[in-house]
Amino acid sequence: MTRRVLHATESGDFPATADVIIIGGGPAGMGALWALTRAQPELHIVVLERGRQLGSGASNASLENFRTAWNARCNAVLMQRSVDIFLHANEYFGEGTDLGVRQRGYLFCAMTEAQAAKLRQDVAHLRSVGLDHAEYLDEAEVQARFGWLGERVIAAKFDPVAGWLDSYALVNAMGKSAPNVTFVYEMNGIAITTTSGQVTGVQTPAGRIAAPVVLIAAGADARPVGRTAGVELPIVMRPRQSVTTHWRHAEYPADGPMVIGPPPFPHVRPEARSGAIFGWEYAWNAKKLAAEGEHAARELIDPVYPVDFWKDPRFPSMLLMLIARQFGHERGGFASPQYLRGLDHRAGYYVYRDDSCAYEVTSEGRHKPYESQRAIIDRHPDVAGLFLSIAHVGHGIMSAPGAGEIIAARILGKPLPHETSADFGFDIHFVENDSSGLASDEAVVERL
Repeated sequence: MTRRVLHATESGDFPATADVIIIGGGPAGMGALWALTRAQPELHIVVLERGRQLGSGASNASLENFRTAWNARCNAVLMQRSVDIFLHANEYFGEGTDLGVRQRGYLFCAMTEAQAAKLRQDVAHLRSVGLDHAEYLDEAEVQARFGWLGERVIAAKFDPVAGWLDSYALVNAMGKSAPNVTFVYEMNGIAITTTSGQVTGVQTPAGRIAAPVVLIAAGADARPVGRTAGVELPIVMRPRQSVTTHWRHAEYPADGPMVIGPPPFPHVRPEARSGAIFGWEYAWNAKKLAAEGEHAARELIDPVYPVDFWKDPRFPSMLLMLIARQFGHERGGFASPQYLRGLDHRAGYYVYRDDSCAYEVTSEGRHKPYESQRAIIDRHPDVAGLFLSIAHVGHGIMSAPGAGEIIAARILGKPLPHETSADFGFDIHFVENDSSGLASDEAVVERL
């Protein structure tokens, strides 16, 4: 068995055949590679990645977090499996593996009685489905444990198992675990080939690779890649932004949790020794693509590159102003002007199911779309040998190994890891308690 690394821009012994081709070298693709080779080490797998290294897509703008407190049972089971793997990295990826795991927790904050009631309800539901570690903190408890956030926080939902890790270390640990793989970087212009509704391989500028199985794990590029196989994948995307600072106010301790404010959910966690990383899924400036007088769509069908096109220069100051106002920090804390010095501002894409595969059916028989938090981890129903690990909604890092086990079972024709794994199916349009996570609020932008 051999492990090779090639670049499409260089001449070399390009592979002509494979057992499985994975399109995409991010968390979803590497999770699949890890799980497939763990199940069948003799498989020859070719990974085609458009970037110069693994994890070079949307992961670059990620906050690298993980959490277990999910209202939809399928997501809770999936994330718990992944977290167990993170916490036992040496067992799953080899001795000496360091994923940089920090279990600091997730703290969802409430500033009003209505928000507190919602968090109390959330915790009751989480405990009812077996997540006994989820905590509801009343005002006295939240002030005793996290008083540095300020007096406005009157309650909180806390996931103590949650935290963050080094996504680059994770992606590479999964990639290095495969004994018989060929990585091809800087690979663009990929076309999936089919005959009579059956995958036969891929055509690339560097040559053709014959294979009976192709997995699309290409993030924002999944829909264009799918078209080469004659299918239109049911996904949409939204640009998202994050900001890393090299400074963090002294009251926010290095072992502090991921903090999420109330709607519209600005969030922040400690980063490195003295920094912080912020996120907020505010309504992005779609007017850049809309013609004069045309309505600006909320979602994109196809990605726009370079993704920095979506970086809004107002974003860092708006985010910090919002979070400072929510927590009542007027001079220090999140209101400190030092947060705006030496910023690293990044952009990426969140990919969702579209409204053709995420909807409720009303009593009148009408389809009511909703923002699903479920990935599509399944075979394509119309093309034999075509598999999908897509629409991870920004959760691709935290779900990577668990999602890899699901798609590996699909590809290898083995039983699914858990009964809830079927909820990630292509044709499963609704799952109870599956709904939007950190929602946007376009009106907030206008008020800042």
